[in-house]
Amino acid sequence: MNIGINKYLTMLLEQNKVEVLAIALKLKLFMYLEEENIDLEKLLSYLNTNKENTQILLEALAMMDLIKKEKSFYINSSLAKKYFVYNTSSYCGDVFLHRKELSTHSRKVMSKLISEGSAKQALAKNSKLWANASKKSLKQEQKNLISKTVLEIVQEIQDFPKMKKMLDLGCSSGVLGLEIINKYPNLSGVLFDFPDLAEVVKEHISEYNLDNRVKFVGGDIQNDEIGSNYDFIWCSNIFYFFENKDEVLEKIYKALNPNGILISAHVEIGEEKEQYEDSFFYFLGLKLQGRTTFKPMHLSQAFEKVGFRNINSYTTEQFPLTKTQIHIVRK
Repeated sequence: MNIGINKYLTMLLEQNKVEVLAIALKLKLFMYLEEENIDLEKLLSYLNTNKENTQILLEALAMMDLIKKEKSFYINSSLAKKYFVYNTSSYCGDVFLHRKELSTHSRKVMSKLISEGSAKQALAKNSKLWANASKKSLKQEQKNLISKTVLEIVQEIQDFPKMKKMLDLGCSSGVLGLEIINKYPNLSGVLFDFPDLAEVVKEHISEYNLDNRVKFVGGDIQNDEIGSNYDFIWCSNIFYFFENKDEVLEKIYKALNPNGILISAHVEIGEEKEQYEDSFFYFLGLKLQGRTTFKPMHLSQAFEKVGFRNINSYTTEQFPLTKTQIHIVRK
């Protein structure tokens, strides 16, 4: 047998690992393991599952370094304790389940897209689904996996503490903008996304006690006004969805005050396998739908064309799933 084919045969095993973790999360298994002295019998009393197959599930989770067995008791690994214990402040289980659902849907339609191409009507983002995701999974992702990195990016800007008004454009849950505004007392802001997100984002604004400094504005970024007189605009992973990206960039440029700053966080995909393989497959579904993806330097050139100056661009690996290009540009 040609041993080289195993590289591709073993890819099939990853699907089993994904399913194992999804089942454990849906059972809230890691939450129960936070109790002291949890053995198989006690765990079964919580889960109400088959004894023999639950034992196999636990063995699989141990193989994945998510739990370990000490004598007859089961305990969470440090990573499972941090991210997968249900109802804790750092819980990201819904992020995993949401990403799994998106990936499953993408695989189901992939063959049809390759055969038939992408229909125009299939390209519109479903704002109601986006709103539902923002209640849990996107909120968890922004709060627990992204916000720390965003705050580190912002605090490197020397004159940022003097800024008065910001816009989080395409805010989804709104948490990134709220984290920034919460850190800088002199800053007020607008969180902008589809009108269907109003209830979710306003709830999050109240959770941060920032009703007096933050408002939500609903609209379509491509076609509606986004406001003006901003000192700072943050946007991440939105440019793929516009029919006319340059038109949106011009709108952003006009919305900023002189010397105002735009920070863009988007994925760029080059041709070098070693550097861009994860990014390519992460965006494969979007590419098949006819979405715009960007090659290295594409956005830098677009910012310069619109009129931005002092373009500082770099790559970070601190965002979920794949490398992200940060562009800090000034009007």
